[in-house]
Parts: sequence; C-alpha cells; structure tokens
Amino acid sequence: MSQTYTDNCFATNHGVQTDMQNIENNFVALKSTFWGPDAPSDLVAGMWWGDTTNKIIKLRNEANNAWLSIWDFANNKPIVTNIVSADFAAALKDPAAGTAGLRTLGTTGIKAAAGNDSRFETVSNAYVTQAKLKTSQGSVNVTGTQANITLPGGEYGFYPQTKTNASHPYYEVLASIAGGDGTAGSTSYLTNIFLGNEYSFAMGYAQQRYVTSSGEVFWIFILRDKTTKDIKAMYQAPDHPCFGNGGKPSLVSHPFGSYDPETQEIIVLNPSHEDVAIMKAECIKGEDEPDLDLLELLTNLKDDQGNITRGAVYDIDEESTPLWPSIPVTVGLPKDYETKAMGGKIIPIKKVIPRPAGVLVKNLRRK
Repeated sequence: MSQTYTDNCFATNHGVQTDMQNIENNFVALKSTFWGPDAPSDLVAGMWWGDTTNKIIKLRNEANNAWLSIWDFANNKPIVTNIVSADFAAALKDPAAGTAGLRTLGTTGIKAAAGNDSRFETVSNAYVTQAKLKTSQGSVNVTGTQANITLPGGEYGFYPQTKTNASHPYYEVLASIAGGDGTAGSTSYLTNIFLGNEYSFAMGYAQQRYVTSSGEVFWIFILRDKTTKDIKAMYQAPDHPCFGNGGKPSLVSHPFGSYDPETQEIIVLNPSHEDVAIMKAECIKGEDEPDLDLLELLTNLKDDQGNITRGAVYDIDEESTPLWPSIPVTVGLPKDYETKAMGGKIIPIKKVIPRPAGVLVKNLRRK
C-alpha cells in the first residue's frame, strides 16, 4: 500500500501526468490508513497509520511528536496500555465515596465483588447489622374489653410496644405477656399478649417488630360480636399468626385466644400489597401528631362521652365473597437452622394455610 503523501501536487510548471499520479497516490494512502511496515513521512497530528510490523493501528498525537497505539488488529481488541496509568489506576478502580470508578456501583463507596469473593461463602458478624435484617411489623388491638391475642412474629419478635387511643391522661392500656393460647392445658409455646382497656370507649394497641418475615400474603383478622357486629379485637401483619408460633396452622389458626364461637365471629381480610401500601400511606401524619396504626383506619375514635371524634376510613364489604388464600406461605424456619453456619442456606417451611371452620373471608372497602 502507498505510504507516500505529496503535499505539492500542482504548479504551473508541473506535468499533468505527474500531478495526477501524486493525487492518486495520496488517495491510496488515505484509503489504506498509510498501511505499511514503516511510519509514513511528512507527519501531521491526527493522521492514522496501520503498522503492519507490530499489527497495530496508530494515531498521531496532538503535539505531533508520538504515535498512540489504538487497536490490536492481530487479536481484534483495543490497546489499553496507554490508559492504564490514568483511567485504570487504583484510585479510580476503588475510588473514595462520591467518585465514579470501574469497580464502584454508582457513585458511592460500595464496591462490586468478584464471583469468588470469600464473603459469599461465609458471612461474618461484621457484615450483618440490624439495619440489614429483613424485618416487618404487625399489630393487634382490643376495644373496650380484655383479650388474649397472639403477637405477630412469635418467637422471632422483639419486645412489643403498647399504646391506647384514649385522650384522658388517666386512661391506660393494660398489657401483659400471656402464657399459652388462653386455654387450659395448652401444649404449644405461643407468644401471646393479654391486652385490654378499663373503659368501653377506649382501644388498646400492641405492636411488635420481628425478623425473617415472609410477606407473601397480608393478613387482617377481626374478632367481632355476632349480633351487634361490634369489633372486639384485631390483628394485622404480613404473616399468618402461626408464623413464629410453632409454624403449625392447625395449632394457631387465628390470633384470638379468647374467642367464643357461640357469641363471636372471625373475619379474615387479605388486602393486596398495593392496597396495604395505600393504607399505610394514610397512616402517616404531620410532625406534630403521632402516626396511626393500620388498624386505626378500621375503627372509630371516640371521646370519653362516646362521641366519634375520628371516623373509620375503611370498613368490611359484607357482600364480598373472596377466596381463601391458596398459595403456600412461610410459617417458620426448620429446626436445624440454628446449627447452620452463618451464611449457610436455610430453606423456610412453607404451607398452604387451611381455612378454619366458621371463619368468614371478606374484602375491605373505603368508606
């Protein structure tokens, strides 16, 4: 290929044939990227050269004093030697937080890990913090009565918190950890709370945060009077009450240890995750007032004279007939999970929750 480029291709004393040959040679040189074993003469910044000796395509630098190796055409790959000292330097591979880099996810200080990183085999205590644990929160309440209620999360839960919605400073919620399920001769360990209020218009609430929650189906249980339809107690959590309470639905089919089937009925509601998100957004209040519990959206708030000061946002759609959840849900962890090494794979126990006899399944509706 031609590597010769003639700048002076025309003059009044030139022969036409000579000038035309020079112009043709120039086009061949440009077309072939000055393809050849030796660097072309008459160098200018920005010109290309196909170095056939080293099998590299090169570009003349801006100062016109050196060649930049761009592409290894023998192996069809780019040349990175010219940028290793700058763009591939350790400071850019592992930069400080806020600086983009090759091994940084986004612009934070979080680094991508190699597939054989030892941290994927064994997770040390230093890598597990409370903020990184998957936790959920559920709550229970009673209205003007006392009841034995199973807490969400069971043995996986932290100590519960309580409150009352009564505005008088002397009205308080009565709460204590209850043993068993409220029945004589209970043979299963259950995490229950004995919850109540001294006054008929007041409501007592208890909430518990717990770990290893599943969240496949959201559960709201309502205990109410068969005749008056007055709500006596409620439970809400992204897990069935049997989760963390033995993991056996036949033993903990509902959260109400004080349930009387002769005078009371149990309603089960399973709002979608989208519906729950909307409901929880409605629970968030301003900086000068406490947030509501999700169950407070389903009940009226009354003063000590029995007058409604805040009405319920949702109620039960009595005409609805939804299906009982039929998908397997997480009910607990295997008995050997505590003996596994940190980071070892644990497969939770999943079961289809059987529908208890007499339990009604309904939908929520906005009032």
